[in-house]
Amino acid sequence: MLGSPESGREFLVRACGILVHANSVLVQEAAGRDGPAQALPGGHLEFGETLAACLSREFFEESGLNVEAEKLAYVHENFYTLREIATHEIGFYFLVDLNSEFPTPGPGGYIPSQESHIRIRLLPLAGLASSSLMPSFLREQLPRDAADRFAHPTRHLVSREE
Repeated sequence: MLGSPESGREFLVRACGILVHANSVLVQEAAGRDGPAQALPGGHLEFGETLAACLSREFFEESGLNVEAEKLAYVHENFYTLREIATHEIGFYFLVDLNSEFPTPGPGGYIPSQESHIRIRLLPLAGLASSSLMPSFLREQLPRDAADRFAHPTRHLVSREE
């Protein structure tokens, strides 16, 4: 999290991984302000850290899986307010290469999580449109781009909370 000269504002840089497996994408679920929230594994960049290193670190911390960043699929600028803090978040969404076999999901389709506050599972690409995956652009964009194997150049998207 980077400071802002104005109180009540923050600037965040986030690196996230897109791991597609068996017509599904790996997501993490955590308690959100409106019920369970789903997001791609990833997190905030630390000072001096590269985006690729951040992605690998966060992915491992959350899932225990070793991944490497491959193609940068999306750059997403997200403007929102949460807990009275106006936020400008820039998210870098990379396709990732898994450096091991995909773990066998347990009961309910979940794989072991390294962090007690999140659960990790595969979410079918065909059902993303009706999911709670955030940011919401992923619900429509990700299945379309996965269908053509992410052949497009990096997409730059902007979302503003209404």
